[in-house]
Amino acid sequence: MTTNKRIASPNAIFRRRLVSHWSYQRSNIGAVVDWVIMLYILIPGLLLGIGLYRDFLTRPLPAWIELIPFQGAAAVLLLLFSGRLLLFMEEADVLFLRQHPAWMKGLMIRGIIYSQLVSTLRGMLLTALILPVLMAAYGLSIGTLISLLALAAVCSWCTNVAFRMIAVSYKGWRHRLWAGITRIVSLWGYILVATWGSDRPGLMWGAIAILVPVLLLLVRMRVRLRATFLTDVREDAKVRVQLTEKLLTQAVGKPPSIRSKPWLFRKSGRLYSRGADKRLASAGIKALLRNPESLLMYIQITALGIPAIWLPPPIIKLIVLAALLLMMSYWLNTSWARFAKSDFVAVLPFSNDQFRSAGKLAAGTLLAIPAAVYGVTAGMTMFSPLLGLLAGLVLAALSVWVVPSLTAWPLYKEERGIQSVNKRAAEAND
Repeated sequence: MTTNKRIASPNAIFRRRLVSHWSYQRSNIGAVVDWVIMLYILIPGLLLGIGLYRDFLTRPLPAWIELIPFQGAAAVLLLLFSGRLLLFMEEADVLFLRQHPAWMKGLMIRGIIYSQLVSTLRGMLLTALILPVLMAAYGLSIGTLISLLALAAVCSWCTNVAFRMIAVSYKGWRHRLWAGITRIVSLWGYILVATWGSDRPGLMWGAIAILVPVLLLLVRMRVRLRATFLTDVREDAKVRVQLTEKLLTQAVGKPPSIRSKPWLFRKSGRLYSRGADKRLASAGIKALLRNPESLLMYIQITALGIPAIWLPPPIIKLIVLAALLLMMSYWLNTSWARFAKSDFVAVLPFSNDQFRSAGKLAAGTLLAIPAAVYGVTAGMTMFSPLLGLLAGLVLAALSVWVVPSLTAWPLYKEERGIQSVNKRAAEAND
């Protein structure tokens, strides 16, 4: 039997599929990312990140970091090193590789090594971002930190292999049960060893010496599993399209699920007093909060704004606060415009002025919670707690009154232009 020289060994097959995997991921990113635009985002973000990182290194850490226990930081480290295995199995392998078990095992071992290296590299890069916190907040020495990271890496390697074995061996509730048990055992075992060994690095290296044979045993068991080819192919397909799913999730919204009764405002009446614009604003608020994607975006922007305001120095803090309020208000007004121009709302007999008034009211109401959170966060980090709370609430009230009007104007500018054109055309016909 003749064999193509390009695939004359498992190593050659692995290299070809690795290059193909990288090309696939790069093409997915290039399909949705304009790198010219990304430069305008990445460069300022990189400069801001370097400045914040330098502040972490040179200035005292915020007081709230001391509230995070060492066990919580250790759990985050283990999470940073976790990942999924990619064994580079494909459907066509049923015609050839399954007839050569040694080649199949060689490809699996290379895939496991590659996946573990990727997880470790990602974990080290992410750990570098929180390195000042680990060393300053918990007083970790270099030796203890290296021991902690090595333990997290080896423990996550064992967990990654175990998760893959569970994924191809069990389904349904059994899969969830064994995956949950594995996660709990690995997490608590790591936290216990890290806690006891925080001042005794030798204990952590002893645990690593025990975990390495366990890892080799798990890899051997994974390679020797039988009748898992099709499930391995499906699991590899899920890993390959992880990035694609994330990109498409941001680009293409999921269709909302139809429910007979909504979760929010199930028995709600009017949110405001009577009035055409107020009834319209009430309907718009309920529509936005009942939409899962809009509600999730609303919560995410609000939550991410807290550390963005908390961490920078005072001048940058105020700039970030203003930018977040404008961004949130613009998004709310954009969501309102989408609601106002929908087919159902368009047939309602509301004037353009009523749409504009209702939009400002709806955007201001929904902006109240983020503005209060942002204002109190900024005030309490710049002044005393009581004074900061009062200043934050006053700032939030002013923001709710002023900001929606600033961002609502452009949304109706085009519509006003069209109306003026139609009016001039009607006058010309007369």
